[in-house]
Amino acid sequence: MARFQQHRVLVQGFLVTDYFHLWDQFQREIGPWVLAGEIRHIEDMSHGLELAPKALMDVISGRNFGKKVVKLRD
Repeated sequence: MARFQQHRVLVQGFLVTDYFHLWDQFQREIGPWVLAGEIRHIEDMSHGLELAPKALMDVISGRNFGKKVVKLRD
């Protein structure tokens, strides 16, 4: 803990809803980048309801990357 204090480490949580007032500005500025393929999102996909419990455990334990999606059917 002393090392955190020595380096003034700050851990702060946030919710997307804290910044909802910036949504329109975000869409105007970032939207064109997404459409141009300059910004991509990452989905960590699991296929089938039977894998949902494992998918949840991956999220809870931090073993997933990007957005975790459980696809039920094609």
